[in-house]
Amino acid sequence: MEMTSPQGLLGQVSSLRRIQEKLALLSGENFNIFRILGLETHEVRTHSAFLGELLNPAGSHGLRDTFLKLFLRLIDFPDFEVSRARLVVEQYIGPIDADYTQGGRIDIYLEAAGQYIFIENKIYASDQQNQLGRYQAYRPNARLLYLTLDGSEPTAWGASSLAPAQYQRLSYYADIMGWLEQCRQVAAAYPLVRETIVQYQHLLNHLTGRTSNDFIRMEMQQLLRQSEENFVSAFALKQAFEESQAVFVEELATAFSEAWKVRFNENLSPLPGYVIHFQSFNNSYGFRAIRNGAEVAATQEEALQPLVAQALTIPKLRRDNNWIAWKWMENRYFDNLQPAELYQAATNEAVRQQLFEERLQEGAVYFDRFKALVTTFRFGI
Repeated sequence: MEMTSPQGLLGQVSSLRRIQEKLALLSGENFNIFRILGLETHEVRTHSAFLGELLNPAGSHGLRDTFLKLFLRLIDFPDFEVSRARLVVEQYIGPIDADYTQGGRIDIYLEAAGQYIFIENKIYASDQQNQLGRYQAYRPNARLLYLTLDGSEPTAWGASSLAPAQYQRLSYYADIMGWLEQCRQVAAAYPLVRETIVQYQHLLNHLTGRTSNDFIRMEMQQLLRQSEENFVSAFALKQAFEESQAVFVEELATAFSEAWKVRFNENLSPLPGYVIHFQSFNNSYGFRAIRNGAEVAATQEEALQPLVAQALTIPKLRRDNNWIAWKWMENRYFDNLQPAELYQAATNEAVRQQLFEERLQEGAVYFDRFKALVTTFRFGI
């Protein structure tokens, strides 16, 4: 049956989605331990930790190097010495230097007899300056893997001078999901391991927007292939969705920026001649100094250095050339909301205010800590 309009195609897709939702309810798929515990988007505590445990031959799963061998097949690294493999999650490779050429933490670090695999794991966080370049400088022969939900390229900010041939992109949507399915199959005789992998697969389905039921996914694909009209309509809908998504995100970001300024409008500077404001910037926030009405680079202001040193004693705050101290937002930014969440936030005032309040409360923790620090701050002591 041919569709004659995007509206008709939308109707059939919506029907398939409702079937999928009913199947998820009946199967218990919605009961997900990671989501219940609020760990669904934590890169280190959830995703790096779980992937690292599976990849570790000494992991608690008890299948030794089975999962690692499957992963090495995925990334085409057959010569890696699995019998001598050692894995560390969040491997510290030294302090980040002033020009961002050395140091940092590697999300998943694998080594074996002089061979190295470094995995940079991105769920929603943005790239850090020269992140991949710093890892490559640490071990020039390391295999660098850049893992994101959709397999996207690293930014020029994160990759710096590295060429695409110097790292390998992986996606949760295709690569990790395919590998996990192989892991699930070989863990058939280990029911707790197998079902935990299934739980994680369901979490990734949620994060990537992937339909978990193969039958429903195939039905949607078949629907698009039924006619040229359906196929072209799907492309038009995709374009309209992306444009609408961008508008919603921009509206939320603008409104949130204003809410942040209202909540954190206090000058925190203990120094005459300086103003220090707590500012948000996309999916990060931090403390920025202003002198003579213009923002200044914190590292270039000698008078600010004792304060910078004190600010960096606050857990999770990072150094930067321009900011006194800053950090990534732990709550997801608006461009990383699931479609249903984004629509509700953009069209429902109560949902939007709750979303803002969660992020404002997160920021308030660091605002209060910094304020307490500058209250007792003394130079030369």
